[in-house]
Amino acid sequence: MIIIMYVINQVHTEVFNILENIPGITWKAKVHESMKDKSNVPLNQIYKSKVLPQAKQASKQFIPVASKEAPDQWDWIQMNPGCSDVVPDIGICGASSQVSVTNTFSDFRCFQGKDSERVEYSSQYTLNCDVENNCNEAALPHWSWQFLIDVGTVPSQCISYKSGDSGKSGKCPRSCDDGSKLPDLIKAKELTRICIYQDNEEAIKEALINGPVSTMLYVSEDLYYYESGIYQHTYGNSISWSSCEIVGYGEENGVKFWKVKNVWGREWGENGYFRILRGNGSNNGGESNIEFECYQAQV
Repeated sequence: MIIIMYVINQVHTEVFNILENIPGITWKAKVHESMKDKSNVPLNQIYKSKVLPQAKQASKQFIPVASKEAPDQWDWIQMNPGCSDVVPDIGICGASSQVSVTNTFSDFRCFQGKDSERVEYSSQYTLNCDVENNCNEAALPHWSWQFLIDVGTVPSQCISYKSGDSGKSGKCPRSCDDGSKLPDLIKAKELTRICIYQDNEEAIKEALINGPVSTMLYVSEDLYYYESGIYQHTYGNSISWSSCEIVGYGEENGVKFWKVKNVWGREWGENGYFRILRGNGSNNGGESNIEFECYQAQV
């Protein structure tokens, strides 16, 4: 075990060193201790790509968009932190969609005044009761939203999130954790796909005026090492996809970005958030395809 841990630490250190020396990179890297133990960090793939690194310079073209509808910048976290500044951590469970979508649902209900104070709704209930999904086969964002529309969920105070520690989903509960009766299920309403227009960037910006936007992105190895700055994929293979929540946008030093809430806890990134290149024009999918599969639901 000691030898295995030594090799793992060496791999992380070498990948970090590669990222630190990529010319023109627009973000800072860090070896996160909290990420080493997560089962969704495929160290064997990181090691393979480390042997044959395929680093590239951050030299993509930015496409300017003149907006008449949306302001130059937006940030729900600064505007209303009481409704939105709750960062989930999926732990060793891979159910990013259920966790992210339910967190977004909680945010949106608070923004819209449906709850007088923010209520954290139960991603564990959606994970346990949606039989097509589990910690190893997470849903797409719109599947998780459809479950909230068709079935709904309960507050986390009733059913707390446990899969982050166990890595497994459970049976659909018939009572709260303390044995009390389940409250009435709270549902979402009609789901709108935002990213269907010629200019997805502008569509997302306009949707953000109403509330946060659910999306997904293809996770590459270097994202696990993100600490701060505006992320662009610069190193390693694409590993999988993950759901997240766009909460705002802006521009820094001439580089446009989305501000995104992740599901990896506050120890990762910029206090649990990351900024990612906005509107790079890659077939309307954006950086790491974050502008490709975007949704917003009425609550």
